[in-house]
Order: sequence, then C-alpha cells, then structure tokens
Amino acid sequence: MDRPDYDLNTPEDFLQNDRFRHWVRHRLPEDRAFWEDFLNTYPEKRPIYEKAVAMLLAIFGKEQAAEAGEGAGRLREMLNTAANRTEDRNEPLPLWRWLRWSAAAVLVIGLGFWWSRGGREAGTIADGVAQADQPVQSKWIVRENQSQTVMLVNLPDGSSVLLSKGSSIRFGKEMNDPERDVFLDGEGFFEVVKNPAKPFLVHTDKLTTRVLGTSFRVKSFPGHAEAEVAVKTGKVAVVADGSDAAEPLMLYPNQRVSLIRKNDKFISSVTGPARNETTTPIETESFDFEFTPVSEAFKILETHYAVKIHFDPERMNNCTVTASLKDEPFLEKVRLICLATEASFVVNGDEVTISGAGCP
Repeated sequence: MDRPDYDLNTPEDFLQNDRFRHWVRHRLPEDRAFWEDFLNTYPEKRPIYEKAVAMLLAIFGKEQAAEAGEGAGRLREMLNTAANRTEDRNEPLPLWRWLRWSAAAVLVIGLGFWWSRGGREAGTIADGVAQADQPVQSKWIVRENQSQTVMLVNLPDGSSVLLSKGSSIRFGKEMNDPERDVFLDGEGFFEVVKNPAKPFLVHTDKLTTRVLGTSFRVKSFPGHAEAEVAVKTGKVAVVADGSDAAEPLMLYPNQRVSLIRKNDKFISSVTGPARNETTTPIETESFDFEFTPVSEAFKILETHYAVKIHFDPERMNNCTVTASLKDEPFLEKVRLICLATEASFVVNGDEVTISGAGCP
C-alpha cells in the first residue's frame, strides 16, 4: 500500500512508494502534476527525492521492457541486501555505494523535469554556458558563434546546442510558450530535454524540424542550396519549406536527410549511418560509461562540449561512473554524474566547477 505523503522521509521511503515508482518509470502528465505539487509543498524533501530518483533510474535503466512489478521486486531484494550488509558492518551505507550496487549507477533515462525545476530552483546551477546579454524588453536571446570552434549554448528548458562556427541561434528567454521554438542560421547539434507536452521546433530558412526529446544535427546556412538533418537518437519530423508532401518526413536513429533546392522545390534523399565529411565528432560519441573514472568522463565532456571542467583529482580519484548518457543535454550529463558521486556543480560561462567529498 502507498505510504502517505508525510511519511516520505528517506530515499528508501520513496523507493517503496508505488506512486513514486510509477512516476519515475512512466513519467505520465497526471503523475507529474502530483509530484510537482508534492515538491512545492515539501521543498525540504527535494534532495531526498532526487537521490531516490537516481537510485530508481539505476534499477529501471536497463529493464525498459520489464514490467514495473519486476522492478519493484528487484528493488525489495536490493533494499534487503543493503540492510543486511549495513547491519553486519554496523554503520550507515553511503549514497554512492547504494548507486554502485544499483547497477553501478546506470542512469539511462533523462531527468528533464528533475533538472529543469529542481536544479534551477535549488540554485545549484548558474544561468548556463554562453548566456546572452539582451535588453530587458526583448523576449529573445540571440547567440552567434564567431570563433573557430564549436560553442555550447544551454537553453532555458535545459536542452543544449553545440553551435558550429559561423552559425547563430535565437530562442525565447523563458521558452514558456506551448511550443519550444528556436531559429537557426547555420549548423547546430541539439540535445533536447524530453517534454511530450511541449514539442521542440528548430526553424531554418529551408526546413522545420520537430521533436519531443532526442539528439540530432541541423545544417542549413542561408544562401546555400543544400540543407541536412541527421538523427543520433530518438526520432524527428522534418518539413521542407514549400514542400507539397502531405506528411512530414520521419527520421530515426542514424538516419539523415539531405535537401537540395531544384526548380524552387526541395528534393530529399534519406541515407543511413554512413559517415561523411559533415558528421561532427559528438554524433559518433556514445557517452556510454562502464566503471569509467570520473576524471576520464569529464575529459570526454570537455572535448566534445568545448568547456573546462574543474575538480579535485585527489578527492575524485576513486570515483567511477557507469551510465548511458547518449542523448542527455550537457547540463544533465554533468548533473547525473554528480548525483552518482554525491557531488555538486556550478556553471560560470564556459567553465564548470565540481565540488564534493569524493569517493573512499
């Protein structure tokens, strides 16, 4: 039977709560409203709630095809095992060890809601990398990449964009409209926070790409005849401007479409995962970590997102991460790694500072 709201005082209480397990497993809108209200009513329980989320994702992460009841069975077994080991040692069990027992912190599905509301409201994350200075009266933020390397842009909803050189992007300050609209001139690799209630649309001069939550690249420079959309994870719907097609073109993982203007109309050509000269390094990076030292994981993030991550090598020397973070936005990748190591982070421009006690 479900525990009453006021009795959810430890991660174990959350993990044994049927409604909580159902929310983490299925993320239904009706459950979202309940847990948003819960966290607004009991803000002091947010840290415990987030720890329970991380632990439960670790249990469910590799069992997408399993029934929730099976997950609950494994949960009870793991809780019993943990309790027995704690009694034998006569000492409390740290969270980082819970996470390692839980499939070594395999955090494979996104925390869109938990970051977008939890992280920002808790004040642990700064405005983000490459935040724009815009007049107060403007509802839009414009970012231009005039450097010779890619530039990371974190969007207000928690999504991220790797903007190629010579490219620019425009998006709403709050992104609180029914649809999340961004306008791209050039090329960008998007990792979108999942939110079925608010579709994410990328508009260019030649096409519009519509998604709910996935990772993909759009290339469409003004004045060029060609445009391209390539999908890394999830699926997207592509509509070419001026197209006579009744339905949008659907693209799935490792598919790409090239659009070429001919006689004022676009001719599309869908191809498979073959690498070509336009493929960016992040498209081929798996972000799959298996007992990977945290220092190595941070180095991979630095390489692909053009940021600098500061942390104490000695404290984090024994920390490892096992996670599949293929389509998580940048801030979510960092957040999930920090959850697995009981660390926190702050973003300042293109630098990220990690702090925490480390792992014994």
